[in-house]
Amino acid sequence: MSDYSVTQALRRRLQCVDASGEHRVAFPSFGDAVRRIEKGGLHFYIGIDATSPDLHIGHTGPLLLMKDLASFGNHITILFGDFTSRIGDPTDKAAARIVQTAEEVTAHMNTYLSQVEKILPKGSFQVRYNSEWLGKMSFEKIAELGSHVTVQQMIARDMFQDRIKAEKPIFVSEFLYPLMQGYDSVALDIDGEIGGNDQTFNMLVGRDLLKIYRQKDKLVLPVRLLVDPTTGRKIGKSEGGFIALRDAPEIIFEKVTRTIPNEAIKNVFILCTEVSESDIETMHERAKETGEWRAFNLSLAEELVRMYHGEKAVRPAREAYERSVTGSVTEDDEAVLVKGTAHTSMAHILATALSVSKSEAKRLIEQRAVTKNGELVTDPLGPSGAQDGDVLRVGSHRPFRIQLTS
Repeated sequence: MSDYSVTQALRRRLQCVDASGEHRVAFPSFGDAVRRIEKGGLHFYIGIDATSPDLHIGHTGPLLLMKDLASFGNHITILFGDFTSRIGDPTDKAAARIVQTAEEVTAHMNTYLSQVEKILPKGSFQVRYNSEWLGKMSFEKIAELGSHVTVQQMIARDMFQDRIKAEKPIFVSEFLYPLMQGYDSVALDIDGEIGGNDQTFNMLVGRDLLKIYRQKDKLVLPVRLLVDPTTGRKIGKSEGGFIALRDAPEIIFEKVTRTIPNEAIKNVFILCTEVSESDIETMHERAKETGEWRAFNLSLAEELVRMYHGEKAVRPAREAYERSVTGSVTEDDEAVLVKGTAHTSMAHILATALSVSKSEAKRLIEQRAVTKNGELVTDPLGPSGAQDGDVLRVGSHRPFRIQLTS
């Protein structure tokens, strides 16, 4: 693999220091990262906390970079943060994350491996869990780790300063999170870490600890975040309206066309797909010149469906979307037989109608993607109040009528 190819892969996904895009963030330096990765044989990892049952489009960019690193002859590890998930990363949070139980974390992680394999080929990576070492750590060891990071370093972070000004609490456990994430690098004896650029502080703590405990100089590669240019907010699960890797193909079409503004389509294409940058630029220029952004948008939806569900799912999902736009409804959409009563939960009714699991139906409702007779459905588990003839919609399309059966 040529030096240019490594450079191209990093330039495509790493965070830029300035608007010119000429200076890319990598520690200790961009040039050093290119040289070391090009040689191959390095061990990289990415950590994923289990804060919900779904991986989302924001995970795709870092995972694709991991795929690139593997293609250059390096080794990759997916670290599921089953222990750190129970503490909560304070990064970019105006308030402390809600603490989860071990049972909740385990439930969330049940499908993570199959979701990762939508991006990374099966068998191309190893999986670890940070409870392997953090769950066994003594208080003495925690105190020792704490001696390597100062309160001034922690409190200087913008999110903590914002909370101090707003007189909101900061918990000691939130200071421990960067230490735990940092120690993951030590336990894995890693050569490099991949993460969103909002994780840079935590990754650099790991770099410092690795120098202290292993005398190694860890590469830190912060990936650009998906940001809505109209709001400045991240496109991801923490901010709502996210595209999940498990979303049904037709839901991906609906979400892409509804939630991703025209100004963000190009960046989502670059960060979250493997379509060549020249092809992306051609589509973008055509959209700008003609004002026909719809084709660009639908091309993105098609590519995401192809990545997450395979080529065979693309055409049916596109056709379902087109029917919703034209307002046409097929006979299959017209009536769905559902066993239940007005007391049956909406999650049960939706699961039966869509032939999906009850947890998937519950997730669609919680994502505010389901309406009944034009009214938003908000309670997935309470009595549905459903009656014969009620019209359900998932997103802006896929209408069907309920016919209750005993």
